[in-house]
Amino acid sequence: MIRGMERLRRIRDEVVGLLRPTGHERIALEEASGRWLCEPVHALLAAPPATCSAMDGYAVRSADVIGPARLSLRSTVYAGDPAGAPLGPMQAERVLTGAVLPPGADAVVREEAVRVEEGEVAFAAPARPGENVRRAGEDVPAGGLALAPGVRLGARQRALLRAVGVEQVRVHRRPRVRVVSTGDEVVSGRIPDSNGLAVATLCQAVGAEVSRDGVRDRIEEVRQAIDAGRRAAELVITIGGASVGTRDLVPQALAELGADVRVHGVPMKPGKPFLFALLDGTPVAGLPGSPSACLAAFEMFVRPALLAICGAAGTLRTELSVQLAEPVSGRAGRARLLWARLEPGGRARPLGRDAAQILGPALADALLVIPSDAGELGEGAEVTAWLLGD
Repeated sequence: MIRGMERLRRIRDEVVGLLRPTGHERIALEEASGRWLCEPVHALLAAPPATCSAMDGYAVRSADVIGPARLSLRSTVYAGDPAGAPLGPMQAERVLTGAVLPPGADAVVREEAVRVEEGEVAFAAPARPGENVRRAGEDVPAGGLALAPGVRLGARQRALLRAVGVEQVRVHRRPRVRVVSTGDEVVSGRIPDSNGLAVATLCQAVGAEVSRDGVRDRIEEVRQAIDAGRRAAELVITIGGASVGTRDLVPQALAELGADVRVHGVPMKPGKPFLFALLDGTPVAGLPGSPSACLAAFEMFVRPALLAICGAAGTLRTELSVQLAEPVSGRAGRARLLWARLEPGGRARPLGRDAAQILGPALADALLVIPSDAGELGEGAEVTAWLLGD
């Protein structure tokens, strides 16, 4: 963990530790795009199913090609053809990529390395055992583990499962998320609900089913929206109204509903007003209303929490060490999250520092994590970047 981030890590771990994955269902592989596995999947077929050629070339017995040699050419085998008769001494068989090797063959010499003359194949160099050969089951043996629980099924994962004969999978049910945007200005349309759209999109990106609501700055409306949300969803996310001002009504609404507030205020900038509570077992996450603060708090706390509900094996962004492309000002005391663009050579350029900004998050492909014990940092200083993959 990044030095100077221990408090935030403890808060995040506490939030994630309070959550459990949704129930599960068995569905067809064709319908499983974006779903999270809840049990291991084992191969019904080996991959590859038979020993085959890794490229276009000539299947031989390596013992027949220990140096320059001429072998008789027997036939041509294409991918999908059944295996032919065993390869006899001093015989070669032309095989295309993916074609099953004839019994007895243990090497494939690439097509460009031979000459074919009057029904014979001339080899200029020795053939090595196993050369350009894919052994049956070398990717996944029959009965072997294809994918572990917590893996998300994308295009490549579904391709693997289809290759090993799997047609149905048991996955976690899509979690239901209710996003509640608060504020007279949002409900009236004086300020577009960009935060609500962004948070809903981020939740959908990890596989959640999302519904949205907007409420005025009236305690009864805020209270009713949160209560309705917890009855209809596995996670309620409020936006705005989580701080300590006269119109910050989310804490009061939760108190009136008897919620168990576990977190209210975190040592980070932007995103300090973040709130997390349990309402009759349903998690409620309160995000700040300023765009950059809202999205930074989502990345730090809500995305990992939602991934835990989804049943994901990992809940954290991929991170790497980068160098700052320009100096960063600031004072020690609170961790800072900065939106940034990655540049060639492993450098990152911050995109503004205002908690209300919306352009920076839109252009960023990384979120820089500046620990609480760091003040001003010069150009070239090493910092941690979270890669934003959506």
